[in-house]
Amino acid sequence: MDQSFSLQDLYEDRLETQRISTRFLNRYDVELWAEFFEDDDAFEFLLKRNGKTNLEMSEDWIKRQLQRYESGTFGLQAIIDRKSKKMVGQCSLLLQKIDNKLEIEVGYHVIKKYWGMGYATEAAQLFVDFAIENQLAQSVIAIIHPNNSKSIRVAEKINMKFDIDTTWHEEPVKVFRS
Repeated sequence: MDQSFSLQDLYEDRLETQRISTRFLNRYDVELWAEFFEDDDAFEFLLKRNGKTNLEMSEDWIKRQLQRYESGTFGLQAIIDRKSKKMVGQCSLLLQKIDNKLEIEVGYHVIKKYWGMGYATEAAQLFVDFAIENQLAQSVIAIIHPNNSKSIRVAEKINMKFDIDTTWHEEPVKVFRS
């Protein structure tokens, strides 16, 4: 896998389906993404609040994605509902090291009020297809906490299969593979 490129080198600013489009995040998205942190269920398997406000959590999150863009390790993008023009979540490819091997992961996160509407599934499929069609990897993984049944269901809906149980960042995880 050639790590000397970033998503920006591969396409402009958008991937689209009939219902959603994606775009790179920017610092102006901090307030929009703060809504994701309003309900602890949304990030239960991701982060610890550590006394931070929703806005502080969002600022850290967005800053990390911007750093990923800069470093060429991909980075999450906004999922935009094309009809309402609202950000409903984030999804993209991420370069991850798991079990001492670099892998391309599809990551997906949806603001809780948009759960159950198919946004995560649609966006995840879009990015997995993009990775395979552009020969970024022979397969794409999803790294999921074993208790995160909603994320597991998304992986299964896009025909990812359970691969292994392992430990990642000192947490138990299930790895699904396309």
